[in-house]
Amino acid sequence: MEENSTPQGFFKIVTDDEGNETVTFRTTDLITYGVIGYEDDELLATITGYGLSINFNMRLINSIADAEKMANGMADIFFKALMDQLIEINKDIVTPSQP
Repeated sequence: MEENSTPQGFFKIVTDDEGNETVTFRTTDLITYGVIGYEDDELLATITGYGLSINFNMRLINSIADAEKMANGMADIFFKALMDQLIEINKDIVTPSQP
């Protein structure tokens, strides 16, 4: 059995004798970001993960307009993911059954 750790220490990879890899994380490395609704303290959405990293290319983001363009692009990605999930949950409404 072989063990490898990442330089950041986010996770450990263990390879068994058959070559199967298992990845383990420390529970303290779980990162959560969330959006709270306007009317109460309930979360509308969350982003969670181990070793989660959000990076911005600051070489290309030089103005408020650049920042808004990047944020709008990210909003579009999350809107598409939300719509995909809503369609999946409501398949019977979106695609009526055939007679």
